[in-house]
Amino acid sequence: MVSRILAFRPASVVERLAPRSHACPLSTRELLGPAAELGIVLPVVRAPLGAVARGALVAAKELQSVLGLAMPPGTSPEPWFDAVASAADEIAAGWPIFLTAEVIVGDESASAVERAFHEAWRLVGAGFTHLAVDVGAVAPEERGRVVGEVAEAGVEHGICVDVVVPLSEGAQVGSRAAAVFEELARRGAPADVASVRCHAPEDAAEARLQAAALARICQALAGVPVMRRGPVTPALLELLRGSPVRACEDGGEASARAVDVIPPASPTPGGGEEARGSALERAVSGLSDEGVERIEARAYADTLDFMERLGAGGSAPALTRSLEQRLEEG
Repeated sequence: MVSRILAFRPASVVERLAPRSHACPLSTRELLGPAAELGIVLPVVRAPLGAVARGALVAAKELQSVLGLAMPPGTSPEPWFDAVASAADEIAAGWPIFLTAEVIVGDESASAVERAFHEAWRLVGAGFTHLAVDVGAVAPEERGRVVGEVAEAGVEHGICVDVVVPLSEGAQVGSRAAAVFEELARRGAPADVASVRCHAPEDAAEARLQAAALARICQALAGVPVMRRGPVTPALLELLRGSPVRACEDGGEASARAVDVIPPASPTPGGGEEARGSALERAVSGLSDEGVERIEARAYADTLDFMERLGAGGSAPALTRSLEQRLEEG
């Protein structure tokens, strides 16, 4: 049976999918409201390779969890989307997922903003459903303007727009993020999510402090969904479970052991991050079937642990029912 929630897929995604694909990448915007009502924290797994995405999708299907897949910076977006969409169609057809990628703005200069603007359009055109704009290096008073310009592609195509700021700015994080959202609302291009980039807590006490800081940011933003980015610990995940934080990225934890399967290779001369990402994919293509299966198995195990600690089990059917109800209500 064809899932009814396929109707929520953005047009930019449908244009990129293979004919008759039942992969179901949705704008995170569609999931955030129901997640808040149900007290669900959306899990996001960083997936540098298609094999990692496959392992994560198997884990999500087994645990009945919604899943976000994040493409690391420096990865070529079109091949990444094609690999993930193919895996989703095969493993989790009709399953609610969202695909996120970041644009990092170097500063508020015209040249940096223009580069980020074109990168954002490329990501939306490639089929991503969650566009994160990292303005941590931009002067606070310029962040609203910069995000408004860079995120134009996301706004025009109904893609979730996410403003990324660093927790390292301390007590000012909440007020500065609130100012950005107010400026975007005045511009008629409101963002959907505020992401806070965090470090891994060193111990349980620091985890409690970080969770409390995130709760204060949620309060300062008055209803704007907050996502945590960066490496996590078991203690922190237990604290975020049931917290006002609406999404949490694993910070690459689920893929770290998986990528260790790949034997060391000579560094690719020049070419930047995207060339290195392509070299990683080429290294995987040279592995045996057993090697690829080991990558998937490790990603599966670590993703399952991450989602269980976050309390994401059963979230996919719950969110699906909520979306189906919206269709019935017209």
